[in-house]
Amino acid sequence: MERFEVGVGPAEEGDRVVTVRGELDLAAADQLWETIEPLLLPGTLVVLDGMDMTFLDSSGLRVLLQAHKRAESEGAVFRIVAPQQAVQRVLDLAGAAGYLQMRDDVPSALAG
Repeated sequence: MERFEVGVGPAEEGDRVVTVRGELDLAAADQLWETIEPLLLPGTLVVLDGMDMTFLDSSGLRVLLQAHKRAESEGAVFRIVAPQQAVQRVLDLAGAAGYLQMRDDVPSALAG
């Protein structure tokens, strides 16, 4: 089991990049939500850098969908950067890949 880590870094104009590493599962989902939720303010962009996320279960998927929905209701934008193949497979099987705003890398996520 790989330890879950989350960090927040600034981007331009108050936007934020949330970097996750390890397994986003039941044990880590609440921690991620507590990190992301206060960042989803009107007019902000929050990018989840999932390049080092190695696992995603339904609890983690719930947080990603919840963040997307909260961003829409608050007038914010939530984007996810190209997760690893195992994570992408979960998103595809759940039908979430077409719903979430996915990008290939952080620069393109920040650019739009």
